Amino acid sequence: MSSLHPVSLLKKFLSPGAKPSVIDKVTVGDRFELDAPSVSFWIVERISDVRMSSSPLVSLSREGHPEITKTVSLSAFEHDGDYRIVLQ
Repeated sequence: MSSLHPVSLLKKFLSPGAKPSVIDKVTVGDRFELDAPSVSFWIVERISDVRMSSSPLVSLSREGHPEITKTVSLSAFEHDGDYRIVLQ
């Protein structure tokens, strides 16, 4: 994921035995399932670093309804457990 800050990438690279997290695996075009309150599928449109957020932000569009969009913190994919990647 090339949108991570260079310092963060360097820290991850230099950390011995560091395991890749969900954050490292999220890329544009990935599909995620959200189970709240009913199952819906979301596609990653963009991953952005912004100064006001400590974690990159992910722009999602709803599958089948591209006019429905949302933006969530990338850390939500790792900590909340609400989003599950859909294998293609």
